[in-house]
Amino acid sequence: MAEITKKTPDAKPIAEAPPHREGFFRFFGEVRRETSKVTFPTWKETWLTTVVVFVMVGLLMGFFFFTDFLLSLGEKWLIGAAS
Repeated sequence: MAEITKKTPDAKPIAEAPPHREGFFRFFGEVRRETSKVTFPTWKETWLTTVVVFVMVGLLMGFFFFTDFLLSLGEKWLIGAAS
């Protein structure tokens, strides 16, 4: 691949075009057009998503607490610290 992209000795570098004012306005016109396509969630969707997140956090908290508890019991049993 390197052989394909080699420049010949007489090749001149291409100068970058200076920024144009119309490019600036065109960019912001495109940004405005794209932001008009954005749809925001309804209050109900936001509320349900929040509830689902809290439920999942609670379930994972319980899972990791139970797993940590079992591992600590196993460690105490393994080293003989359990009385």
